[in-house]
Order: sequence, then structure tokens, then C-alpha cells
Amino acid sequence: MAGLTTNGLGSGLDVNSLVTQLVQAERAPTASRISARETKVQSRLSAYGGLRATVAEFQETLKKLQSETAFKARTAQVSNDTLVKATAGTQAVPGLYNVSVEALATTQKLASPAFAAATTSVGTGRLDISAGTVNFSVNIAAGNDSLSNIRDAINNASDNPGIRATVINASTGSHLVLTAAGSGSAQGISINAVFDPLSGDTGDLGQLNYNPAAGSNPMEVKTPAADARILLDGFTLTSPTNTFSNAIDGVTLVVAKASPGEKVTLNINEDRASTRQAIDQFVAGYNKLQTQINTLTAYNPTTQVAGQLQGDAVTQRLASVLKSEINTALAGAALDLDSLAELGISSQAKTGTLTVNATRLDAVLSTRMSEVSTLFSGSSGLASRFAQMLDGYASTTGVIEGRSSSLRTEVKSLSAQKQALDLRMTALDARYRKQFTALDSLLAGFSNTSSFLTQQLAKLS
Repeated sequence: MAGLTTNGLGSGLDVNSLVTQLVQAERAPTASRISARETKVQSRLSAYGGLRATVAEFQETLKKLQSETAFKARTAQVSNDTLVKATAGTQAVPGLYNVSVEALATTQKLASPAFAAATTSVGTGRLDISAGTVNFSVNIAAGNDSLSNIRDAINNASDNPGIRATVINASTGSHLVLTAAGSGSAQGISINAVFDPLSGDTGDLGQLNYNPAAGSNPMEVKTPAADARILLDGFTLTSPTNTFSNAIDGVTLVVAKASPGEKVTLNINEDRASTRQAIDQFVAGYNKLQTQINTLTAYNPTTQVAGQLQGDAVTQRLASVLKSEINTALAGAALDLDSLAELGISSQAKTGTLTVNATRLDAVLSTRMSEVSTLFSGSSGLASRFAQMLDGYASTTGVIEGRSSSLRTEVKSLSAQKQALDLRMTALDARYRKQFTALDSLLAGFSNTSSFLTQQLAKLS
């Protein structure tokens, strides 16, 4: 008699594999939906971050053009910069000048007569020292009246305006040397020794006297206190230093070497190259932004691949206002120079990027710089209009940040959904394992009963 069989039943049930497959089947649709949305949101966040960075970069190019400084820059060219160097500010008026350097400014140095050594006693008393409009005194007491002591007393005087004292040990002996605080005739030094004849001091502090009005002095002038002197278009100008900052309005001259009678040509011109560079940077910044917008919003019908922000209202609006600002004429400007197109900068219909007619632009800059300045700079100029408009997009409270903030909130929500899904699947896994473990035990019981009945029936036969 054939035995009883129960196909597929018994303790051989693979509970682990069965539960895993059931849980995975339950998880897959929701996990796939969350993952797809998370990928899209992260992609848009990245795109917005890149767009905001490019807008900020473009805004930097606008800062130069918002100020009139970009259109008032000047160049200063000299025919011999070994004699004179020059820089010109925005207040400088273009012009041609002749300069000759008659003398350089010098800092006075006075040297005392020779003494046997730095430790040699000079004499006691008081030294009254003046430099320009500043006066100070040092007291020289017995036992502290050597050259080195006098040097230290001068250097350590609290009201010393900057005169430096040193001791030079030359072949002729030791000399006290005083150097003025600065160059120029106004910094000349005077020294008057005052001593008490009743003190019994045998020294002679008067060896350190120097009176510039006297015919002769114990202290010798090693370097005179002298002003720099130039001839500018026949006019004599002096300066206590080698810098002339007020000789020509907006121009600073620095003389480097004296060459009396030798004329140096100074040419002050508009710095059109600097202005052109600022405009070129504006065009490059605009084109970078426009190209990025084109890429982010593009759609390729052949590959069916869309840009990260394709169909995005924020990006579309930005592209629209950029185009509007580029083509808007400036109210109050000259009628033939109130737009970028008349400057030689035109927008391409297909891409929206700008192209520059270099010949036209350079010609306008060479003859109408002030009107170009009006077009770009000032509170109503093109650069300010662009900056104000873009600030509404790129600032911390702007549209792009607002949209990015919403996306970051969504990222957090998706993360919470993933965590909730994990918890739900963990609970489902536990429930399935409990149910199938019970089923496996039941099937094992059926298997044992089947074996018993088979044995009993076999005995009957």
C-alpha cells in the first residue's frame, strides 16, 4: 500500500528567505519613491547652490562699475623713472608736464670732535636740543658724562622727538653722531650746552654745541638738513621728503635721483585699459551666468535628458529679468548712448549671451568716457540696477535661498520618511518571522502525524 505524502510541508520550510523576500517586496515601492525624490531634490539643491555662487561672482564685477572710479582712473607715464616716479588718482586732470629733479631731501647728521674713546668724559651740565618746533633737554651729571653716557641720555629722553644718537669709533677717535628725526630743512638740529662754572667740572660740554646761524661750530655737519627741490614747468617746488603729493592735483611724484637741468616728461592720461577691463569682466560674468542658466534649464529631446532646473520658475524668471535689464535704455542718458547695444555690446537672440564689438567700444571709450560712466555708474546706472535686481536672488533672504531652504526642509522630511520606513519594515519582519515560525512548527507536526499513519497502515497490510 502506498505511503501517505504531504508535498512541500514539514520543518524544511526556509523561513528566513521567505520573510526577507516578502519584506523586500513591501519595502521596494516606497523606498524607490523616496530615493527618486531625494535624488531630484539633492540635484536641485546643488544646482541652486551653483547658480547662487555664479550670481554672486557676477555681482563682484558690478561693484567696480557702480563707482565712477572705474571711469576716472588715470595713468601717469614718465620718460625717465630712474629720476622720477609718478602715480595719478581719479582727481588728476590729463595733461603733459616737464619735471627736473634739482635736489633730493636729506636727513641731517652732526658729528662731534674726536675723543679718545667712547668712555672719555666730555663735561657736565645740560644740553638743550631743538629740532624744528620741538625742544627737549638732557642733564649730564658727573660720572655720567662720557660720550656713551651722553648718547644714552639723549636716546632715552622721554620728550625726544626722534633724534638718534650713536657713537662711531673712527680712526681719528670716537665721535658722537646725531641724526635728525626726519629729512628736510625743518628737521635741522640745534644744540646748546649750559653748564655751571661753580660745579668745579673741568670738562667742556660746549664741544657738543651746534648753532646753524653761527659761522663755525664744534659739531660738524656730515649731512645737511635739506628739502627736495624740483622744477615743474618752470616753477620751483620743495618738499621735506622725496615725495611731492600736492604739486599737481591728484598726482603724487616721488623723486629718486637728482639731475639738475635734465627734463623728465610726465604724461597724465585717462586709464581706458582699466575701464575696458572692468567692462570685459562684466560681460564675462554675465555670459557665465547666462550659460549656466541655459544649461540648467535645457532639455535634449534626442536623449530625453533635462537640466537640473528645467521648468523651474525661479530660474526662468531670473533669465527673463536679465534679458530685460540688458535691453532697457537708461533714462536721462544721451539718446545715442543710453544702452549697451550703442556701446557695442549686443545680446545674442538664441543664447542670450553678450558679444562685444571691440572697435566700437574702444572708440566710444576714447571720446565719451563721461557718458559711458553715466551709463554704468551711479544709483540709476546699469550696474546698480543689475546689483539691486540680483540681490533679490542671491542674498541670504533672496529667492534662491528661500527655494533652497524649502528643499533642505524636504530633504529632512525624506530622511524622516526613510527612518519611519525602516522602523515599519523591522516590525513587519518580526511579525512575518513569528507567523512563519509558527507555521513551520505546525507543518512539522503534520509531518510527524503522516509518518505515524504510514507506519500503522503498513502493519495492516
